[in-house]
Amino acid sequence: MKSSLVKLIATGCYTGYLPKAPGTAGSALAILILWVIGPVEPLYYLVATGLLILVGIWAANQAELEFGHDAGPIVIDEIIGIFIACALLPITPLILGLGFVLFRILDIAKPFPINKSQSLPGGLGVVADDVLAAVYAHVILRAIIIFVL
Repeated sequence: MKSSLVKLIATGCYTGYLPKAPGTAGSALAILILWVIGPVEPLYYLVATGLLILVGIWAANQAELEFGHDAGPIVIDEIIGIFIACALLPITPLILGLGFVLFRILDIAKPFPINKSQSLPGGLGVVADDVLAAVYAHVILRAIIIFVL
């Protein structure tokens, strides 16, 4: 791996090194980040998330050289997923909790076409399945907000 910065980013501030459920730990870190930063102007949030996707693909690509394809310690994709699942929604414990649960379920289950996107090469394959799972989670979460809450 080229640098400790790559490792810091790819492993989600080293949460990816947890021996059990590193993806869940990376997702929890993202929830904590969203809680701490609170509401953000929509344009800034979307630009920051877009940049995070690009940085995440790059970092995951570099990290794969050490860890292998979509290996456990690489959790930047889960962080990106939470940012997308909860995008432009109220930052409340309920919304963040539902976003977390929905994203983790869909990321683990990988319904079609999420399961196919993981086979894309390098960091793109690492991030693509989580982006799709997050979009599914976001749509479901919006439906819950509209029709249930």
